Amino acid sequence: MALPWLAVGKLVLANLDTIIDVVKPAFTRKKIEAVTNQAELLNQQIAELQTASSNNAEQIKELAAQLKQMVTALDQAALSVAAARKKTRILSVVAVAVSVIAIVAAVASFIG
Repeated sequence: MALPWLAVGKLVLANLDTIIDVVKPAFTRKKIEAVTNQAELLNQQIAELQTASSNNAEQIKELAAQLKQMVTALDQAALSVAAARKKTRILSVVAVAVSVIAIVAAVASFIG
């Protein structure tokens, strides 16, 4: 079960710089200028924040959809592993039963 999480961790670490570049918005820095220009600068910063918020909301929606797909895939993998484990358990019980029968037959033939 640890193997899929390890693969996901490696994938995230490999693309961490890309993720950070997408998430980190470039905002206009506050410039020290005349008082009349501050209102324009403030409006520009507000517009950039609104754009960044919209972009972040879209990216979060996309990430949520991808996460949903990943959880569904992991759930399906867990179900298939559980089924395989059940088959293995049944086969091991059958093997133990055959071994016990073989031992009893060997002891019976040795005594008889």
